[in-house]
Amino acid sequence: MDLDALAGVVAYKHTGDSVMTVTAAVDRITIAHPLSTICDLELSGQVTFATGRSSMEISLQVAAAPKEGETVKESDILMTCAFTMVSLDPATKKPVKISPLVTETPEEKELFRQGEENYNLKKAESKQALRKQTPNDEESDLIHALWLQQLDYHGICPQTHMFGHQTHLYIRSQHRNT
Repeated sequence: MDLDALAGVVAYKHTGDSVMTVTAAVDRITIAHPLSTICDLELSGQVTFATGRSSMEISLQVAAAPKEGETVKESDILMTCAFTMVSLDPATKKPVKISPLVTETPEEKELFRQGEENYNLKKAESKQALRKQTPNDEESDLIHALWLQQLDYHGICPQTHMFGHQTHLYIRSQHRNT
């Protein structure tokens, strides 16, 4: 199962089957420890932030599978991810309200607080986006410098689009490769 599919399953368990849930963003993928040996993996996930609007944050974890009866240790965690999922009405494709996340334990409350912090940070960053605000002087200078730099490479790369150029694809049956 891929991470996006797992995020969809976690979202489905929160929303039920009356809505359609789509991936709005992959917010973070953090590699904590690289995989050094081949082993079984445990993929887990949970809703960490949902206020009752249409979106929710799904946090995923990929860890080396613990031995039977043991729990995952911090050193077993290979990767963590955060996805933003949005629930839509299947007929109209418009966002629909979902159940807010109810937190009970201190750990759940902390995860919710982190999710809320991530949500607020994304909102603040979106207000700074180039589609909503023109570059400041420093950003304009950087864009101009990059544009000038790319001029130095003009003509070095081979022309990739040629009129009338044909591409041939040869497909052989699998049994010929054995």
